[in-house]
Amino acid sequence: MSDIETTTDDTENPQVTDAVTQASPVPQSRPLIKNHTELGPMFKIVLTNFALTIVTLGIYRFWGKTRLRQYLWGHVEIMGDRLEYTGTGKELFFGFLFVFIVILLPFFLFISFIDVVYADNEVVRVTVSSVQTIVIIFLVGAAWYRARRYRLTRTHWRGIYGNQSGSAVHYGLIAIGCYFLVGLTAGLIWPVCSVWLRSYEMNHTWIGDQQPEFQPQVSALYGPFLKAWFLGALSIGGLFLLLFGMMFILPLFASVLAPIGYVGIILTVVGWFFWYRGKAYDHFVSSTRFINHDVTSAITGGGFMRLSVGNFLILLFSLGLASPFVYRRYLNYVENRVGLSGDGDFSDLLQSEIGKPTRGEGLADAFDVGAI
Repeated sequence: MSDIETTTDDTENPQVTDAVTQASPVPQSRPLIKNHTELGPMFKIVLTNFALTIVTLGIYRFWGKTRLRQYLWGHVEIMGDRLEYTGTGKELFFGFLFVFIVILLPFFLFISFIDVVYADNEVVRVTVSSVQTIVIIFLVGAAWYRARRYRLTRTHWRGIYGNQSGSAVHYGLIAIGCYFLVGLTAGLIWPVCSVWLRSYEMNHTWIGDQQPEFQPQVSALYGPFLKAWFLGALSIGGLFLLLFGMMFILPLFASVLAPIGYVGIILTVVGWFFWYRGKAYDHFVSSTRFINHDVTSAITGGGFMRLSVGNFLILLFSLGLASPFVYRRYLNYVENRVGLSGDGDFSDLLQSEIGKPTRGEGLADAFDVGAI
C-alpha cells in the first residue's frame, strides 16, 4: 500500500503504454483494467440520451443508461478480454414501474393521508415523519444492494457473469443501524460501519462460481478518519469564529462575507471527506484477493480528492453534459492506480448457479442512487 502523494494528473492519459505501465506507482503488478474509451463516441451517446430523454419526458433515460453502460463496459479490458453489459432498457423500465406502483406510491399516499387526517396532532406528525425517514433510509440501502446485484449479473467477462447472494432487506437493516450509530456518535463510528457494509457486499459477491476474499481492518481506517474528522471540525469551527468575529467588528461586511464563509465550510468538509474516501478505497482495494491474485492499490487521499473535486466541478459547470470527461478521468485513474499481482488460473472459473433478477434496478432508479 502506497502513501506517496503525486502532483501529476494521470487521469487524462488516454492509454497506458508498456513504459508507463512499468513506471506506474501500482506496486509490482499489472493494471487491473485497460481503458479504451474515447470522448467522441461518449459525447455522441450522452447528448443523444439527453435529447431523447427530454423529448420522451424522461422515459428514454432507461434505454439511454443501458446504451451508455454497453459502451463503457465494452471498452474496459481486463487481462486481454473486454467486459460485456447485457442488461436492457426494458428491464430497467419495468423494474422502475414495479417499484413505483407496488411500493413507493402506496407508501407516500399513506404518509399523505396521515398528514391530512392528523394535521393538528403534532405527536402523530413527528412520529410519522420519523418513521418515514427510517423507511427511506432502509429503502435506499436495499435499492443500492439490489442495483449492485443487477449490474453484476449483467456484466460478462469471458462469458462468465457476476452475481450477488445475500439479502437486500438485511443490507437495508444494516444501513439503518449504521446511520443511527453515526448520528449517535457524531460520525466517529463510521469506519466500523463502512467495514460492515462493504464486507456484507463483498462476502456475497460472486464472479462465476468463485468469491473474492475480503479482509479489511477497521484499525487501518481510524488513523486517516480521525485526521479528517478533527481537521474538518477545526476548519468548521475556525470559519464560524471568523464569521462571528466579522459580525461584531465589521457588521457592514458580514452579510457579504457570510455566504463566502458558508461555501468555504462546505468545500472544506467535502475536501476532507474525499481525502478520507481515497484512503478508505486504498485499504479496501488492497484487502481484496481473488484466485491467487492480490488486488494492489496506489490510491492516495490527495489524488482521490483532486479527482473527485475535479469531476464534481466538471459536472457542475457543464450541467452534466461533460460527463464523458468524468467517466474517462475515473477509468484512467483506476487503470493507473489499481493492479493485479499473482499467477492464478482464471480458466478454472465456472458459471454461477445463482439465479438472476428478471427486473432492473427499480428502487435505485426511483431514489437515483444507482451507478451511471
